[in-house]
Amino acid sequence: MFNIENLTVRIQEKNLVHNISFAVPKGQITAVIGESGSGKSTTVSAILGILPPQANTTGAVLWEGSNMLEMANEEKARLRAKHFFTIFQDASNSFSPSQKMKHQLFALTALRLGHKKALFLATMTSILKDLNLPESVLNCYPFELSGGMLQRCMLACALYIQPDVLIADEPTSALDMLHQQDFMKLLKNYHTQLGTTILLITHDLGVAASIADTIVVMKNGEVVEKGPVANIFQQPKHPYTKRLVANHF
Repeated sequence: MFNIENLTVRIQEKNLVHNISFAVPKGQITAVIGESGSGKSTTVSAILGILPPQANTTGAVLWEGSNMLEMANEEKARLRAKHFFTIFQDASNSFSPSQKMKHQLFALTALRLGHKKALFLATMTSILKDLNLPESVLNCYPFELSGGMLQRCMLACALYIQPDVLIADEPTSALDMLHQQDFMKLLKNYHTQLGTTILLITHDLGVAASIADTIVVMKNGEVVEKGPVANIFQQPKHPYTKRLVANHF
């Protein structure tokens, strides 16, 4: 689907990501796992074009043969708006506290696709029901909903838009264990239903193992190991991966 090739991100003389390469195959779930500071979220920011202005980025994020890092800002924005959707770590930061959910969900979905309000309401109401959310959510403010409900609202947006690539950046880290499990089940159902390519960013090997086809292990800004889930668990090669697997069991 798209490839990261020799990506390096440097800010203030420090390499946050150093010469990493991995593929995100079409129709599969690729999990990037690593501790805080490993470079996972910096990699996502590079893909999305939201790095700070002082960042120096080299390498490539290849989409259909074109390097997204070399595109003009407007072209990058159009490409990402058309093909990508991102669920971030804390959904409460994705919504304004001063607007009801129906207005914000409309802006994230129907407005992006050019749909009218009537179609939006009919479609979104059905999607929310499938995600075990009541229609009344639309008339709530974000602060009236739990973290788990807000994350499901973000997933509802993905179901509405049906992007080519869904990026989920630590989507469960702000949730308790029960809501983590619920959200991962919904995400897996989403993938089964639509076959969307998913890039999952997580520090939790158990979360990655429960859903991913391939795991990419990062440490200190570098990719130290990558491969199918079964290989990572049964035959880990790097000492850091071995520790992750040992701690999981």
